[in-house]
Amino acid sequence: MDQHEIPYEKRRNPNLPFGYWCIADPDGYPHLIDEHGRRWSCLREYIWCGRLGMARGSNWEFTATTEFLLAVLAAIDRRVVHIEERINDLFGGAWDGERHYASWLEGHKLAEGLAGDLTPEGRAILVALASTRGAEAAPIPIGLPTVAPWRGFDGGDTQEERKRAFKVNAAFAENLPGRFIREQIGREWGIKLIGAPEGPNIPLGRVLWTMTFPDQYARDRLFAWLVHRIDRWEAWTALASKHGAQAFTEHILRLRFADETIDLG
Repeated sequence: MDQHEIPYEKRRNPNLPFGYWCIADPDGYPHLIDEHGRRWSCLREYIWCGRLGMARGSNWEFTATTEFLLAVLAAIDRRVVHIEERINDLFGGAWDGERHYASWLEGHKLAEGLAGDLTPEGRAILVALASTRGAEAAPIPIGLPTVAPWRGFDGGDTQEERKRAFKVNAAFAENLPGRFIREQIGREWGIKLIGAPEGPNIPLGRVLWTMTFPDQYARDRLFAWLVHRIDRWEAWTALASKHGAQAFTEHILRLRFADETIDLG
């Protein structure tokens, strides 16, 4: 009989973290040896690659996927680790991804879908993941605060560089009659074009144009493109103010794609 057909709690002590049976490699790195003699660089690699059969990927992909698994397991259980978010908050409303992940967890016998309970093995993996967070993630609460920075095509690799570049331009833009700002719009990442302050008593800037994006990286790519053309912001503000948001959207689409090289291959 396949050992995975025997309930986890019959094979292992369910009160201990998953992988407690691994031993340290006497020859040094890699650090762990499992019951089959396979060597792993860390407990998370043993869980993700050894137990779940997933590809490790790059370092940031590995960190992102294991932190996301931790957040999902914590959101299901809520007893071992306190977490504010609900499951659908973590998936951003993507029902297809949510349904696929639920089937994946249930297929591996870690949970009864996303609406049920964790199995004893799922809870043991939750404890193991929560106990092996990296130094950069440990101070951040488990859940969206940890997951969000890893979303987007860059995996968060260039966020600090973007922040530094945008900060320099933000000070200059304060003196313009209209300026673009990055802002959270509901649950989405957005950009707003704010017009010149108006009103006799408390002048307020009117929102002339908005656009939302599926992740932070996509939003910041367009914002960087706008920042590189900061000399056009005054004219663009006038365009949006006079002709409306749709006219401005059409204008920047023409400009944006005019910049691209046409690949006829």
